Amino acid sequence: MLPVKERLAYFLEIKELLKLGKIKTVIDQHFPLSQLAAAHQYVEKGHKKGNLVITV
Repeated sequence: MLPVKERLAYFLEIKELLKLGKIKTVIDQHFPLSQLAAAHQYVEKGHKKGNLVITV
């Protein structure tokens, strides 16, 4: 694992790239925590095109 200061520098760089729009997050679907099994099945079937969000 990298030292804290070095990791912080990476996170700050990623933050800046996100702010500039050079990195875009892709959210495929949202699932409530109660449907965690359904979210897992969705991923296993190979349908996922981006990240899944599990709402707690």
